Parts: sequence; structure tokens; C-alpha cells
Amino acid sequence: MKIFFKRILVFLLIAFLVLQFFRLQKNFSASMAFNDITTKYAIPADVHAVLKTSCYDCHSNNSTYPWYNDIQPVAWYLADHIKEGKKEINFNEFASYKIAKQY
Repeated sequence: MKIFFKRILVFLLIAFLVLQFFRLQKNFSASMAFNDITTKYAIPADVHAVLKTSCYDCHSNNSTYPWYNDIQPVAWYLADHIKEGKKEINFNEFASYKIAKQY
């Protein structure tokens, strides 16, 4: 029974190491955000600072990733989280939304 658990642990360790070679493309755009929310609406500096630090990582075209993003499968989870966040609202594309969605 002990050998069985040892084999399972070795298999899981090898699988974990193999997963580290599969990397996803990061959420980064080199182009300027012409449709950013700040181009259409006057946002107070303090509110914009909060948006930048708290929201833009998941709701923009440029994300700042935590250190644990380099560990799979955590990176896959974060990539899916960012994808879902950008689907709901993307502050870099906000000015291109229809008025109803902006409200």
C-alpha cells in the first residue's frame, strides 16, 4: 500500500513539473488606449488611482501579475479570471461601448 501512494505522489509531481512548461500569453497591449474611460469621462484623480490599483488588472488590456502567476495551473485560473473580467467591463475599451452598456 505504501508503494502505491509513493507511485501516485511521484506521478503527481511529474505531472506538476510538466505543467510548468505550458505558458499562456499574458494580458499586455503595447498600443495606446484610445477608447479608455478617461478619454470620454472626467474621472477625479483619486478615483482613477483606485481604479488603476484595484480594477485595471482584470478590467483592462494591461495586467500586472502577482509572483504566483508563474506557477501552473494558477496562471490558467488568473487568465480565465481576467478574460471574464474584461468581458464584463474593459476600461481600455469603455469609450467604444454602446451608451446603454456604458450606463
